[in-house]
Amino acid sequence: MFPTMFILDFHFSYNNIVTMERVQHLKIPLEEIKSGTNNFSDQNLIARGGFGNVYIGKLTISGHQTTVAVKRLDRTHGQGVHEFLMEIQMLTCYKHENLITLVGFCEESGECILVYEHAKHGSLDKYLSDDKLSWVQRLKISIGAARGFNYLHNDVGPQHRVLHRDIKSSNILLNENWEAKVSDFGLSKIGPSNVEFTFLVTRACGTFGYIDPEYRKTGILTKESDVYSFGVVLFEILCGRLALVNKYQDERRFLDSLAPRACEQHSLDEITLPSIRHDMKESSFNIYSMVAYQCLKENRVERPTMAWIVEKLEEALKLQVDSKVAGFIRVGPWGKQSGDPMNSWSFELGPGLRMQKIVIDYGNDVIHSLMFIAECQGVLHTSKKLGGLAGGQTVSEVKFDFDEEIIGMNGSIGAQDSDTIISSLSFITNKRTHGPFGRPSNSVFSIPLEKGSLVGFYGFAGNYIDGIGVYVKAYDEITRVGTWGGRYVEPRPPNTWHFQLQRNHHLKNITIEHGDLIYSLMFTTQYRGLTHTSAKAGGWNGGEKLSKVTLDWNEEIIAISGTVAKSRGKYAGYTIISSISFVTIKETYGPFGTIRGTPFTVPWEVGSFAGFYGLCGYYIDGIGVYLKPKN
Repeated sequence: MFPTMFILDFHFSYNNIVTMERVQHLKIPLEEIKSGTNNFSDQNLIARGGFGNVYIGKLTISGHQTTVAVKRLDRTHGQGVHEFLMEIQMLTCYKHENLITLVGFCEESGECILVYEHAKHGSLDKYLSDDKLSWVQRLKISIGAARGFNYLHNDVGPQHRVLHRDIKSSNILLNENWEAKVSDFGLSKIGPSNVEFTFLVTRACGTFGYIDPEYRKTGILTKESDVYSFGVVLFEILCGRLALVNKYQDERRFLDSLAPRACEQHSLDEITLPSIRHDMKESSFNIYSMVAYQCLKENRVERPTMAWIVEKLEEALKLQVDSKVAGFIRVGPWGKQSGDPMNSWSFELGPGLRMQKIVIDYGNDVIHSLMFIAECQGVLHTSKKLGGLAGGQTVSEVKFDFDEEIIGMNGSIGAQDSDTIISSLSFITNKRTHGPFGRPSNSVFSIPLEKGSLVGFYGFAGNYIDGIGVYVKAYDEITRVGTWGGRYVEPRPPNTWHFQLQRNHHLKNITIEHGDLIYSLMFTTQYRGLTHTSAKAGGWNGGEKLSKVTLDWNEEIIAISGTVAKSRGKYAGYTIISSISFVTIKETYGPFGTIRGTPFTVPWEVGSFAGFYGLCGYYIDGIGVYLKPKN
């Protein structure tokens, strides 16, 4: 199972663990502690735990009176000297802003006492159901705790890591600024990090409801065991309840089984804390719940790292607080898909601005540069020149009337000096078509905006415009982007088809009938365990092959690509979709059909998939995408 090595439980044998002789300067006399806690008065008692009682006190540290938390060992609870020593060793070796600070200790007259910085608000478990703890605060607490655990797993020093082994909400403390502080290292273990898998064979321990089932079953402790426990904490924060609730004697009792099942049945809304749910942006909620779900994967190999968890939680926070993202969809780019961030460019219409002019510098078969001029109440706002390190032969200006709005864009992709570039552009408004500028190539793209307004452009540039995409603001929740392939032409009747995801439904299956081209598509969604299958689009005469794409519950389509060509055989000469691929956050499915004709690619970076539409008959003649803002 683990092909590297295993280590029998070793507590203090690692070279970097300090000896008790080196921490004698942290010893605090017992009399000072008694005086500072009113002789461990009940009035000073602030918490009870497996180690013993915790008291608030005041001690003079470095000449200043300081409020501290004093944890007094009670051996009747099952913990003892080992946990006491381990805590001292850990907190004197390792320092991080999201770990609790050890002020000192006392080992005198049979007492074992640990003295910490005082976390004013106490432990997180007390606030899980508190309506006053906002979603943003909960996100920041989650991120802070994750950073602390990531430090233990990856940054404590060369060739070793710390496995906490008792991650739970009561071991995450909150200071006066509601910042997370990881505490309670008495059960922690140290192992090597310079192997593919770090694991220790040890007696399974921790807190019921948080323990990794694999660890409990096998006794093999890994960093993924910590990840599992942290996933439970994330769901506690989201659902506003503890991992184990004894008043329930049914499926609600254990959160680590209830929450993943709710995710898979798309009913997580029903167990999310109501007071925070209405404040969440959908994108923030989706990423957070996806992270928590991944942490609880039964197979340890499928669980994420703490570093990945930190990254994704930070993304969830950014989506929640970044108003600039809300309501906007980023579609594309066409041409170059990615590149050096230094070569990226962006132009967005701010509030009250309208596009007044676009300046295009171009040659026979390449767009060299673009420049945008917007106007608000007679004041002009001009972008810098985008691209064009080398100039072109022609400079054209597109001037827009006051009531003229861009409703689409056409273009084509070419190559220059072995680089992918935009070879031509046209701008379509509610009055006319401006262009084409440059020279159209065989690789064309088209961006009609039927249910949204264009609010900017972005892309990559150097000597030329290498790639271009659009910012779109939806008129309502859904924006329609496309169509690629066949288009409705009078007097042919519009054989239209569409599939749109209903709220909270998950796209589970896509069934593709294909051969030399795409004959038909059919979609199956799932909600609360029930499936719904759409009518078949296209395929009046059937196809040679049938393929099915099955998506995980948290797997979202983030792009499609394909080719447009002419049909062959009995029904020859129609413009159809000859091949298609579906790109998700996890993998690419396809291509289905035969890759021939003109390629198209439709990625969307900000915005989420909401369905497909197009034209059909014997085949899938055209396809477009429904998108919605991530907010």
